[in-house]
Amino acid sequence: MTGRELSDKLNYTGMEIAVRKLALKEKLASAEKIAVMSELDVCDLLSKHYELVFSESENIGLVKKENAQKLFTMLEIISR
Repeated sequence: MTGRELSDKLNYTGMEIAVRKLALKEKLASAEKIAVMSELDVCDLLSKHYELVFSESENIGLVKKENAQKLFTMLEIISR
């Protein structure tokens, strides 16, 4: 996942706020830096540490990259 791909999936203002809160919670940058970063910059920062698991219109699932392989071994994907 790239920052652009994550940014494209943020359909609502609340989602942008949520990714900023996640970056702050995980201490990926200082609060001052996150406050002045563009949405794309915050998404780029998150994409270095997280993988996208699922994306719906109102929900996005992210998993830390170090846990991604464990999750993907347990996940069964059904597609058309």
